Amino acid sequence: MSVEELAALTPAELVHLVLRLQDEIRALQAELDGQRPPPKTPANSSLPPASAFKGDRAARRRAAKADGEPAPKRGPKVGHRGLSRSRVPRAQVDQVLRCRPRQCGACGTALPQAGGKVVGRQQVIEVPPLQPLVVELQRLRVRCRHCGHGTVGTAPDGWDPQATFGPRLVALAALLHEQHHVAYDRLVTVFAEVFDLRISEGALVAAVARLGDKLAPAAAAIAREVRAAAVVGSDETSVRVDGETWWGWVFQTVQAAVFRIQPRRNADVLVTFLDGATPGTWVSDLLASQLKAPTARYQICLAHQLRALRYAEQWERGDARQAERAWAAQFADLLRRAIHRRNEQPADACAAPAFVAAVAALEAEGDSLLAQPLRIGESYGLQTRFLVHRAGLWTFLHDPAVPPTNNSSEQALRPLVVHRKVTNGFRAAAAAERYAAFRTVAETARRRGQSVFGALLQHAGAPLPLTAQPHLT
Repeated sequence: MSVEELAALTPAELVHLVLRLQDEIRALQAELDGQRPPPKTPANSSLPPASAFKGDRAARRRAAKADGEPAPKRGPKVGHRGLSRSRVPRAQVDQVLRCRPRQCGACGTALPQAGGKVVGRQQVIEVPPLQPLVVELQRLRVRCRHCGHGTVGTAPDGWDPQATFGPRLVALAALLHEQHHVAYDRLVTVFAEVFDLRISEGALVAAVARLGDKLAPAAAAIAREVRAAAVVGSDETSVRVDGETWWGWVFQTVQAAVFRIQPRRNADVLVTFLDGATPGTWVSDLLASQLKAPTARYQICLAHQLRALRYAEQWERGDARQAERAWAAQFADLLRRAIHRRNEQPADACAAPAFVAAVAALEAEGDSLLAQPLRIGESYGLQTRFLVHRAGLWTFLHDPAVPPTNNSSEQALRPLVVHRKVTNGFRAAAAAERYAAFRTVAETARRRGQSVFGALLQHAGAPLPLTAQPHLT
């Protein structure tokens, strides 16, 4: 009821309305007395998956059956394409071992050691012994026979006079620590046992830090690309910096991702990042700072809303709450059908009359559910939320470039969370900034189908002029 409608009521009508609301509140309180709300889990809320209790497989099957969900199965996910290893082409084989018999297996007569036919092949892939290659730069002074002047030779282009380690070694150290979260003390052991190379923790920290500084220009270029994108997704997670809680932000598109580690979680972070740019669509959760992004339209993450609706179904218990429980189930089913309808539609056919009509029908069904009268509770709260953010519910149905969820942003933040758990954060803001540049380059390379190690090598420095090569022994 609007403010104008309330103002138009007579005193008697207002008294009657207040008494009716009091009766509803008492009935709801009596229903909830002695009942605890269902616990929030990663399946019905935004709690991270790591916070869930990991029971045994049989218990998870029983719990899924009780909730009406399919039992978890082992093996690859649905749609996973199976792969099998094939033989390496003959031209790429480095060494061939010919197993020729010396005598007849029937009579024992010596067999000729020429000719024969290959009837079986087996390939084994091995790694050659890994030994470091030490390159020494010697600058020579040569005197001119004509004038007697001594000229000193110069280092090759790209040679860093301050470098102790080559670019491939530095890129490998950065890959293992920043991408695969190998702690520096363990990294010392890896280099010693695998490469027979003794490097201190401090030397590794300094080498990775120098590479992080070199990645800053590439990260800035990726940021400019993301700012110019039509659709941008964003999310954030907590990070520890110098013993304090900071926030790791990601701003991502299909082809690129930019990371920022900032002490604040407010809208100033994303406004500063956009630097005057206005994306066509902003995809995020319902965090207040995310909703303040300067954008023409927005799409809220429906995966979050589906979990919230599942919690509402569990919260709305008893016969008296049957209508509210049914509403939560119906709206969840509507969201799933909308996502499925969009996913099965080719991107270039979203303007087809049949699809436009289907979208109109889905939105009309949603408006009908939003207009249903509900009593105060979890379903009522979600209904109010969806009424406020109705414009952000169905954007993905009108633009094939807009995803229905913000899962891509959350997936991009997972390495940041793992790194936080392994390293317990950063000692200084400069280290956090360098890590953000690394994650920007690495995640962008991954999204473009490129090698992360190759992307690091591009910025680690000019390759050394190696003349020695590792070989099989």
